[in-house]
Amino acid sequence: MKRLLIALIAIVFSLESYSQYYKDQKFILGGSLGYAYPIGNFGDQAKAGLAFHLGGQMMLNKQILIGAELGYTHLGQDDFWIGNQSVTHNVDYNIASAILKGGFIFNAWDRDFKPYASIGFGYFLYHFEDNFISSSGGSVSQKRKVTENKVGLVPNVGFMYYLSDNWAFDMNLRYTFIPNFPDSITEQSENGENYQYYLGFNKISLPELSIGFYYRF
Repeated sequence: MKRLLIALIAIVFSLESYSQYYKDQKFILGGSLGYAYPIGNFGDQAKAGLAFHLGGQMMLNKQILIGAELGYTHLGQDDFWIGNQSVTHNVDYNIASAILKGGFIFNAWDRDFKPYASIGFGYFLYHFEDNFISSSGGSVSQKRKVTENKVGLVPNVGFMYYLSDNWAFDMNLRYTFIPNFPDSITEQSENGENYQYYLGFNKISLPELSIGFYYRF
């Protein structure tokens, strides 16, 4: 009788810990680091770089989620900027974003493995800066800056794996698409003079592979 009682108590505690481990969490917060690789005409002048994302999501049920995210991507200059040996360029591409998204979680063979697909829509702040030195006719240092506010889409596929009751590992492949850039933009130089800058692309296409960790509660 004593052994049976001990066995029943052990089973109860096992079931309790099992249910606690697999309890449904409604909110997820965390961040990720990604490798972004520009393609198309934009990829002819911008070089691959790093992307950072901070965000959260809420589970409406076991398969549907909504969320929001803040992001920042920094890209460098490609060989496109070598060209003329009399001019030395130091170029930075920066993209800040604020995105709202919705997604769907698919059923899998392992309850800790959560494959998903999502689509995001949001605001993007594109900032380009070129600090260059011209050595023809003397050494002259100048700066060119371009800033554009745009909206775009971010489709995303990936998976989340529950490491514990509260922590999850995430890996995903996203594609940032920002359309409708003008052919040229009128900007102002550091001397207060207006100049016409030709972008060389009409959209940004930016695939990215990222990994992150999230807290579930």
